[in-house]
Amino acid sequence: MKVLELCLSTGIGGLELYAVRTAAQLRSRQIESIAVVGKDTMTAKRMQQHGIPIIEFNTVNRFLPLLSARRLASIIDEQQVDILHMHWARDLNLAVLAKRFAARPVKLIYTRQMMITRSKKDIYHRFLYRHVDLFLTITQQLSELAQQYLPMPADAIRTLYYGVEDPPKLNAQQRTALRQSLQIPDNSYAIGMVGRIEEGKGQHLLVEAIRQLVSQGANVHATIIGPAMNPEYETALKKQVGERQLSGVIRFYGSHHNPIEIMPAFDVVVLATKQETFGLVLIEAMRNGVAVIGTRAGGVPEVIDEGITGLMFKPENAKELTEKLLLLINDRNLCQKLAQAGKEKADRLFAQEQHYHRLINFMEQLKQP
Repeated sequence: MKVLELCLSTGIGGLELYAVRTAAQLRSRQIESIAVVGKDTMTAKRMQQHGIPIIEFNTVNRFLPLLSARRLASIIDEQQVDILHMHWARDLNLAVLAKRFAARPVKLIYTRQMMITRSKKDIYHRFLYRHVDLFLTITQQLSELAQQYLPMPADAIRTLYYGVEDPPKLNAQQRTALRQSLQIPDNSYAIGMVGRIEEGKGQHLLVEAIRQLVSQGANVHATIIGPAMNPEYETALKKQVGERQLSGVIRFYGSHHNPIEIMPAFDVVVLATKQETFGLVLIEAMRNGVAVIGTRAGGVPEVIDEGITGLMFKPENAKELTEKLLLLINDRNLCQKLAQAGKEKADRLFAQEQHYHRLINFMEQLKQP
């Protein structure tokens, strides 16, 4: 079986990283994979770093879909591709046309990682989705939306939760050294937030929560990890931190190549996005045995069982986030209890090995005549 991962997105978020990780994981399981990616994109660079053979498309050719589709069809034929696996919604037209133009029969799998917000049952979309052999969603909620809004049979829509690698186990001494490397003061309650720095990710909510906690005498320290996708927003955040005299308790770390490696340094990891389809950072933290707090929206309630495997708060509500943080700060036993239950759930439902075992089974079933 040979798989082609298609992702022409110019971004570098969870969607693009998943395409890279999938190509690498397939190859590690002796399944040949190649990738068609946007020219000079971060996705292309990451694929190359993992040793994945890539073919770069100039995304400008999106305005010439027939030419791009014929080129992709030629690649499918020449490379003897069995499965075309796409990730980005804007690639659907290209993938479908290439499937039709290819002389070789190829199955199309679409892994959907973003919300579906409107009906797509018009003639154009009925044509496109008729050629999708399997529509995979990362949450049950998204599967239900797909059944409601897409012109596809229910048995062609399946839920496949994200999978996270088994993180390395750190002893107490190693965890202490990790906290020191992140400049987390001794005995402080360490809060981590991982994600692109942009308003939708809600870093401003954490800054406000820290302000409220410090005013109440809490011994806390927060680390904000991620690249600045909106420099103006980051500048405003840092100005706010300085004006509120929080520079000693809030650190902007910047990007990290693999944040799951440093999550054990924290007592809790916070996800504060207004609308999160899934929340990968939550299960990364959970698999590390770290307590989590996330927004009560999107797919997060499928990850967090309130009061059992973590805590949730209303989106854009800094006051409730503060209350949830204070609850854990004042009750370390509860924090540990949530962390342990969260790890058990994440190990059971969100393990990387299980994820790719199921994905490969789906592919093999489609490949069968």
